[in-house]
Amino acid sequence: MLKQMTNESFVSYEVRLHPQRLEMSVKMHITGDVAKGKNGGLLLELPTWVPGDYSFESYGRDIFSITAHDARGSALPIERKELNGYLIRVTDGPVLVEYQAACYEPDLGDAMGIVDTGYTVLMGTRYLFCVDFVGACSVDYAEIPDGWRIHHPSGATRAGNTNKWTYPSFEILLDTPVCFGGFRLLQRIIKDTIFYFVFVDKGLGFDEKVNEFVDKVSLTAEKIHDVFGLFPFSDYTFILSLNPQADWGLEHLTSNMSGIGPEVFVDDGLFATGIRVCAHELFHAWNVRRLRPAPFGQLKHQLCCGSFTEGLWMAEGFTRYYEFLISARAKVYSPDQFFSAIAGYFQHLTQQPAYSRVSVTDASLATYMNHSKYPGRVNNSIDYYDKGMLIAFGLDARLRSADKQAKYASLDDSFKAFYLQYFGDGTAIPNDYVGYTTKEVIQFYEEVQPGLGSILAAQLMEPGNIDTDSQLEAIGFEVKWLDTRYLGLFFLNDGAPTIYGVADDSPAGKAGIAPNDVIQAINGFAFSQKGLEWAGSQTASVHLEVLRGHRKLTFQLTPAAFRKMDYLLWKGTDVQAEKINRWLDTEDFKPAVGQRFDLDFYDNFHGIEKMV
Repeated sequence: MLKQMTNESFVSYEVRLHPQRLEMSVKMHITGDVAKGKNGGLLLELPTWVPGDYSFESYGRDIFSITAHDARGSALPIERKELNGYLIRVTDGPVLVEYQAACYEPDLGDAMGIVDTGYTVLMGTRYLFCVDFVGACSVDYAEIPDGWRIHHPSGATRAGNTNKWTYPSFEILLDTPVCFGGFRLLQRIIKDTIFYFVFVDKGLGFDEKVNEFVDKVSLTAEKIHDVFGLFPFSDYTFILSLNPQADWGLEHLTSNMSGIGPEVFVDDGLFATGIRVCAHELFHAWNVRRLRPAPFGQLKHQLCCGSFTEGLWMAEGFTRYYEFLISARAKVYSPDQFFSAIAGYFQHLTQQPAYSRVSVTDASLATYMNHSKYPGRVNNSIDYYDKGMLIAFGLDARLRSADKQAKYASLDDSFKAFYLQYFGDGTAIPNDYVGYTTKEVIQFYEEVQPGLGSILAAQLMEPGNIDTDSQLEAIGFEVKWLDTRYLGLFFLNDGAPTIYGVADDSPAGKAGIAPNDVIQAINGFAFSQKGLEWAGSQTASVHLEVLRGHRKLTFQLTPAAFRKMDYLLWKGTDVQAEKINRWLDTEDFKPAVGQRFDLDFYDNFHGIEKMV
């Protein structure tokens, strides 16, 4: 039944879950002036992207059986409009829209939500919205399977003891994942704030290790609080899946959805990675969900066209830096691993030809093209996460090792000040909020320390210019280099013998080897990874046989000279060592002069690109 018509625009949804069909059904009530449409039509859409997931998606493909009716119950003509939209022919309201949605696509679950037989996470991405009205709306979760519970993150108002919530805007609905099912719910109190941990599924070692995991993640939350001096929410929810198909990692205002993998509780390395993923997404509650690069403050007007910013180097890159720093402070990683990770990101970034061709601001603006990995990216696109991380480390190192006292003594202090200046200490996003600009960041750090803004500008606006090696030496290390040779072949994760990328200025690039070629033989012998690495490090020519589609091709190439970081030596003073202890919130960094630090730890949850 249609709701009473008023002049005030409002949209309300009634949702019913159908877990055995992996579907949901929606009734959308549109009332007030917006229901009258414009020029004889009412335009409804689904977002083509969601904040934090920098890619355009056809989210509307799962909707079917859509109908529309007027106040008298008469059917209204409805037609598809562009990618994810529908146009309803109407001149007066109210309007009732009904549709079904297939809801099982685990790898996009953090952006779209998911209906499983054992649990459900509902996202605003499943709800059509009025393009001309993104104001307050409500959702009545009207039919929940017997025995299922509901967990709703903060940010909306509940109507008594019902399952109906009112959201300040459609953007907040889009930013609020709601959980249903027989999930495992744990909670901790951190700095007088409740943190919820919703595990929608389990894995081996879950019962034995889950509390240790939650305690470690809670410690990272405490360490992030130490940076900013506040929690910008009344409570916070981690929604976690161990499903290997759940390629999740998406931040929200008061929650996040993260896939931590099926072996997180049985493998120490993956256990640490899972904690670091949670720390990364939690840090986003400050950096990008509240403090935003322009024009991200106006997302409500950009849900169907994308939002393009040059500031993701800070929004994502600083967050990547802090995922490692906070994890080190929480004793998830040792000081050795922290500095090895910094060196590893420097090595992996600078070995790509794109490093000397593409600025980090340009890479940020091109995120809808380059966020997902693709053949050729080693030559024409850098990861703004990686360069942003190294920029953050460089700022921190410079401030902590400055001969003259800067306005702020660390990145912690300066970033907190920047956050308070450009967002404030509240929680809500102001209606007129646009976000900070790159120019404002540069000016801010020029005021922190004269000359620092100029260094930052060169690192942001020009290709290259990262001096991680010099900053490691400034804080007490000596960088030891290894002169070796290389072929210029890149492999992604454990994808060998399939070639992921080819450096176009390398021996492999000049020889004509292509991405997705599959190496069959090396100098007449069957492929092995170690064999390829050995051959690529020699001076003699290498004979490669590859399979390209249905063709077998052969290439002769000679390894070229290459220089890479080998290890670090400690050459610093006791004063420098103590500064690092305060930096990492530890007492474990007590190196002797001449002590060697191996660079054997590197982890990147976006994938590891290994070059031979």
